[in-house]
Amino acid sequence: MGQVKEMNLYALKVFHHVARNGSVTRAADELRISQPAVTMHVRNLSQELELTLLAPKGRGILLTEAGERVAGHAARLFALEQDIKRDLDRYRSGQNGVLRIAATSLPANFLLPKWLSNYQLEHPAVEVKMLTHNAQEAVDCLILNKADIAFIGGGGEQAAGLAHQIACQDELWFIVPAKHPYAESSISLAEMVQERFVMRESGSAVLARLLALCKVNGLMPPTAALVVNGINETVASVAAGLGAALVSSLEAATAVARGEVARVMVRDVTLLNPIVMVTRENEPLPPVAQAFAEHVAGRGDGN
Repeated sequence: MGQVKEMNLYALKVFHHVARNGSVTRAADELRISQPAVTMHVRNLSQELELTLLAPKGRGILLTEAGERVAGHAARLFALEQDIKRDLDRYRSGQNGVLRIAATSLPANFLLPKWLSNYQLEHPAVEVKMLTHNAQEAVDCLILNKADIAFIGGGGEQAAGLAHQIACQDELWFIVPAKHPYAESSISLAEMVQERFVMRESGSAVLARLLALCKVNGLMPPTAALVVNGINETVASVAAGLGAALVSSLEAATAVARGEVARVMVRDVTLLNPIVMVTRENEPLPPVAQAFAEHVAGRGDGN
């Protein structure tokens, strides 16, 4: 006897239905083919394997020992096929998979936890991987395919090959220590930038906005009292008296309400701070990322 080089999987599937049902007729009905076609496929499989798979038994069929063995293998194989189909159906629908997000500190700390919590109520099997970076690093994650979707505070710079969509609007506030002379006062931008500032690191979208604001108004940027790499560190450093800062209202609101820091109203300056959702342009999102993007876009709570 020669070894079987390649098995006809459709014939094996037909035999699986015959063995499971114990009937050529019922197998034909399930497969929606004729009874002679079922008989032909089983006969061809038997010849291919060089084994007798069925023995006559009145009006029904009887599996030979070889037939029982083949039927067992076929049952496991086609059970796996069904598992694959179910898994891919859930993947296509966005019900399972890995959601890869890159985010700057602001959305990572103040927006995404709530958004993801609500999203996972309907997508409990989705695994979430979130990388927190500055704006440029988050963009690089998209470009290098380390993330499928990015959320960037301050909008970030437009980059070739990337699509930007506003997820929500925030506002930037100038803040000072609670007992600072400018606390809750209204002053000019020129006066504000004379203060020493707690600055964000290079690559921060907020730092870029502060420098651009000074440039547009013909002012020298403020002196850095301290450079920090994080939103919590910024507010805490201001509360400790180390300087003023330009921060997101989302990150400062709680500290302002507690009296730990205070706002300064800078005349004729209103800085909106868009939180943008960034994806690779002209490239479909994986289903889980598409489902999350739709969840974010469809929020009705405004944050």
